[in-house]
Amino acid sequence: MHPLSNTRLLAACILCLVGAASAQQTRSAATVTAIPKLVSFGGSLNLPAGQPTGPVGATFGIYSEQEGGTPLWSEDQNVELDANGNYKVLLGTTKDGGVPVELFAAGQPRWLQVKFYVPGEVDLPRVLLVSVPYALKAGDADTLGGLPASAYVLGGSPTPEAAQLIQSASPLLAMTAAAVPR
Repeated sequence: MHPLSNTRLLAACILCLVGAASAQQTRSAATVTAIPKLVSFGGSLNLPAGQPTGPVGATFGIYSEQEGGTPLWSEDQNVELDANGNYKVLLGTTKDGGVPVELFAAGQPRWLQVKFYVPGEVDLPRVLLVSVPYALKAGDADTLGGLPASAYVLGGSPTPEAAQLIQSASPLLAMTAAAVPR
């Protein structure tokens, strides 16, 4: 076999391996970045005297105002109360898409109201939903240093100095670049 053919065959194999590794990496990244659209929420209900603990029906509603208005989103759940009336739920578990991310996209305040279906119970006061420190940082996950990825895209061909640096960085890259017909 001709030495140039060997080099081309080697370059083609390397390109196939790099392509396969890149495709695998892309699939892995897609599965890792799936974010559950559930919101953990806990509180307590002052039970009337003699009220048994256990599951209680409740409606959770997210509002754009502290008082009045209609809910932007709501969900009914059975809530398990402990002996002190404390509970913890995952909002969005009864909905196919969980809690819609669009509710929070505008950066406007959102209020959560809980209504328990027990004798004599009224709607509880609304609670302001607030962020946690790591969620604030995740808000700029699509940026690098506050800039979008498009700010780092270079236009045109690399300069001769950059091409020289790329070729000298790895003998394998230099061999592959030389083997590719132009």
